[in-house]
Amino acid sequence: KVRLDYHEIQRVIDLHNRYLAGDAEGVKADLHGEDLYSANLVGVNLKGANLEGVNLKRSLLCNANLEGANLNGAFFKHAILEEINLTNATLMGANLIGANLGKANLRGADFREADLEDATLRGAIYDKSTRWPSKFDPQAAGAFLVVE
Repeated sequence: KVRLDYHEIQRVIDLHNRYLAGDAEGVKADLHGEDLYSANLVGVNLKGANLEGVNLKRSLLCNANLEGANLNGAFFKHAILEEINLTNATLMGANLIGANLGKANLRGADFREADLEDATLRGAIYDKSTRWPSKFDPQAAGAFLVVE
């Protein structure tokens, strides 16, 4: 697949933000399987978007809002996801090898079968509804359980 260029990505994001605002001309983002290698998506709001199987290797997603997004099978190897909001997002089978999830909001996220090898979760928060791969210890990776 050909990597999407900056303007194509921005167009999808703009239409998605219009969708989130209730604009009739807005369109929910569907980037299923797209190549966004090394994209700068700092602060982007893709709440509820379909990003299944997307390539976000080495991308910057600091302070992004991906709440409720479908990220199943997404490729985040060595991505910078500091302070990202992944509340209730699904990341089943996602590749997060070496990803930085420092101070991320992981409440309710589903990481079953995801690869979190060498991922950094320092200061990230999760809750009892967050689902982890078998044998993964989020506290050992630096995350904190929050009880509400």
